[in-house]
Amino acid sequence: MSTYIWLLPVIFMFHDMEEIVGAENWIQNNLDAVITAYPGAKRLLKVYRGVTTAGFAAAVYEELIVLIAICLAADFTDITFFDGLWFGGLVGFTLHLVIHIGQAALIQRYIPCLITSIISLPPSIFLISRCMPLLTFDVTLIAGIIVGIIGVAVNLKFAHRIMLLAI
Repeated sequence: MSTYIWLLPVIFMFHDMEEIVGAENWIQNNLDAVITAYPGAKRLLKVYRGVTTAGFAAAVYEELIVLIAICLAADFTDITFFDGLWFGGLVGFTLHLVIHIGQAALIQRYIPCLITSIISLPPSIFLISRCMPLLTFDVTLIAGIIVGIIGVAVNLKFAHRIMLLAI
């Protein structure tokens, strides 16, 4: 499985670079229109008001550090939990890509992550399909997968806080 482990941070950075480069400008030019068109999203989207490129980059950097730590643990230990954590992170990241594609479809406009979400989805699904048969599913692995999927969501909320604190 170590052949595939390090592809995840590569795909992650490929995807997140589009967000880093485009988020601030897109938010400044589109956020009010999206909130007006979808008033129910106001509470969710207000977190992005005032986001800067530096803030977004700081959030991505934090996520990358966590991802590299997980990849190191999965690649260089024989601890099944870390394999599950990595696999859960991969599944969570793949769901994240699907959500971005759905967001763009919902608001019927480009968002700065759409292109790389579409491009990154097939290799992410490929990784899942290649790694699943290599895993021995037991309680420890399944616990790692659950923690990994939940960890992606929890860390995303933490990254949003970093994004707003960065200068």
